Amino acid sequence: MPALVQGLSSSGFKLWPAIWYENGVMEKIDPQPDHEKLAPFRPGQQVIFRGKPYRVERRTTLASGEAAVVLQGEKEQFFIPATEFLAGVQ
Repeated sequence: MPALVQGLSSSGFKLWPAIWYENGVMEKIDPQPDHEKLAPFRPGQQVIFRGKPYRVERRTTLASGEAAVVLQGEKEQFFIPATEFLAGVQ
């Protein structure tokens, strides 16, 4: 049965590169391309998303493993999947 192995430190979770283990063979899992595309958008950076100004609060990963961004507007804060963010950011 396949297993996903990640590291854990004494102070809490520490994310090491994920490793896929199946049939006695271990392989490193490459990061999703959307995570890599979010690299230029640093926390605190101002962006225009769908015509409105927002500040990137943080980059995160949804429970599904999908990359996402938390955006802070003047009166709202929300998270949005990376694919939607990348399609709407200027």
